[in-house]
Amino acid sequence: MPTTIITGRDLVLTIATVNYDAQATSAILSNSPTVTTYQTLDGKAYKHIDDQWTLDVEMLADWGATSSLCEALWTAWESAPNTTLAVSLTAATGAVFTCNVMPVVPSIGGAAPDAQTVSLSFVVVNNPSETFS
Repeated sequence: MPTTIITGRDLVLTIATVNYDAQATSAILSNSPTVTTYQTLDGKAYKHIDDQWTLDVEMLADWGATSSLCEALWTAWESAPNTTLAVSLTAATGAVFTCNVMPVVPSIGGAAPDAQTVSLSFVVVNNPSETFS
């Protein structure tokens, strides 16, 4: 069976029903599990306690653009900071990962002569779900 190579260019990033993959330079969904280690008389025992997922997005700043993610996040944070936003990451292979994230305020500014970029780290509410096709 040949190896399937999936690159970042094979991803579609959708936040609140709008695709932002043309602006995004990176989108990474990752988990930081909480695992407790107990020392027993028989040796170590491990207990998986919890998961904390994050969605880290690097993107070109899009303030003032049509369907601006920066402006949508600012508005969501300002008007409904405790309301989640639906997110999906869709790979060209058909795998889809969905989750809900808390809105964050994008950074503002940049350094000359580079393009303005924004680094976003979203807290994922509950665990993501997946559909593999």
